[in-house]
Amino acid sequence: MNQAVESGEIQRRMAARDWSGAIAAARSLLAVDPGDVGALLMLAEALLGARQPAKALGALKRLSPGAKATPRQLMLEGRARNNLGDLNAAEKAFRRLLEIEPDDADAHSNLGHVLRGLMRNEDAERHLRRAIELEPQHCRALQTLAAICLTGGRTGEAVEALQQAALIQPKNPVLLGHLGAALHRNGNFPAAEQAYRAALAADPDQAEAWLNLGITLQDTGRLEQAVAAYDRSVHAAPGSVAARIRLIEALLAHGEAQAALTGVEHAQRLDPAHPSLLAAMSLALLGVGREAEAEALLDLPRLVMSMDLEPPSGWDSVQSFNQALARHVLEHPTLAYEPEGHATRRGRHTGNLLEGDKGPVEMLEQAVNRAVERYVEQLDLAPNHPFPGPLPDSQRLTMWSVVMDTAGHQLPHIHPAAWLSGVYYVELPSSLGDGEDNRDGWIEFGLPPEELQAEPGPSLHAFAPAEGRLFLFPSYFYHRTMPFEGPARRISIAFDVLRRPPGT
Repeated sequence: MNQAVESGEIQRRMAARDWSGAIAAARSLLAVDPGDVGALLMLAEALLGARQPAKALGALKRLSPGAKATPRQLMLEGRARNNLGDLNAAEKAFRRLLEIEPDDADAHSNLGHVLRGLMRNEDAERHLRRAIELEPQHCRALQTLAAICLTGGRTGEAVEALQQAALIQPKNPVLLGHLGAALHRNGNFPAAEQAYRAALAADPDQAEAWLNLGITLQDTGRLEQAVAAYDRSVHAAPGSVAARIRLIEALLAHGEAQAALTGVEHAQRLDPAHPSLLAAMSLALLGVGREAEAEALLDLPRLVMSMDLEPPSGWDSVQSFNQALARHVLEHPTLAYEPEGHATRRGRHTGNLLEGDKGPVEMLEQAVNRAVERYVEQLDLAPNHPFPGPLPDSQRLTMWSVVMDTAGHQLPHIHPAAWLSGVYYVELPSSLGDGEDNRDGWIEFGLPPEELQAEPGPSLHAFAPAEGRLFLFPSYFYHRTMPFEGPARRISIAFDVLRRPPGT
């Protein structure tokens, strides 16, 4: 078989997504001529299709080092480096490509995707919109643009971009599922349901579409149908803990505590210490009358720790340190009112205070790390207790601030991405409850969200905050902030010690 015929065979196999056949054919060509540029590029492309980015990069490195990189070579290098998680190197490759081909829509789209991964959304959006300007039917650019719009709370723009993409690929189940999620977030539940059902008509085994359909059904009061949808999601993706958690919580909401407990036991084979599973387990145990086991799981006297911080180096008092923290928080560029997806009501919320200029938060970070070490040292639980699960080799913190005004509060919630959570009090109103018959502004543990409340409920424990005081507690503990009255602000800084998922 001559080289032209062999090259055509490789291209035919790649078009059919027969990656292993394309790889074998390309290697056959390279056995005759190891320096065949076309064969090396096709081999790299086929290896990318087969999800072998490291080998694809290796094939590209076999190209003549002295030769000027071509647009195709740079495109493949950028894709390989992106798939390997080396986003900075991927960005460089795509920018070099655009220097040669400034109107390459795929290069703009891929660069936008990489920049989004680097959390440079403004720059990413500029390149994505340029890709769409050059090629209005560029589905991937439209989908990435929609994701950026959703991150920024621009759900209407996200829906518009995904609807445009769905006109181009009307039977793409993943795309239709993303459209459904955007429509749900935009409050259009009937259209969201329609999009999910269209996705499932195209692919009945789309686990994420079943999961999100269940959420829409539950949010519109059709709990039994939601349970059925979650069950389909679990069967489509048996290894998905997220689908199992939704099913378990829906069973609890439906009053089926025993079925929920059975679901927890099955899900814990995948992730024994997942905070959402431990929270659900405590409620299911109460629901089936196993109060002693629930109390052992929710052992507040042992598992909630408080401590009052000393003034850090450079500050003469905790009060002056807190004043510096308050200024930093109130001037933080991410401070936003009631951001979507958070439990804060009538208050403002920052992004991660450990990104960018930390200011005085750096000293608080150090104090929190010391407190976490002390917490771990003092843990004294039964050997079979599921908390805390596998501890990470080194602590990874995320930290944010909540600024509340009159009647501000937080709804009952947990922190499913962490194993340990906490809060530090920076500024408190004078109208804070005194603890007799008034616990306004206090932190309370035990109360689940309204849809999961049942009899008997867990014991409730409230703690008085104080400026300079820090609380640490397991991330699976439901907690809320009690509303308070009065004109003064309430500023706290919350944090999570991120967990290590199983198998990592």
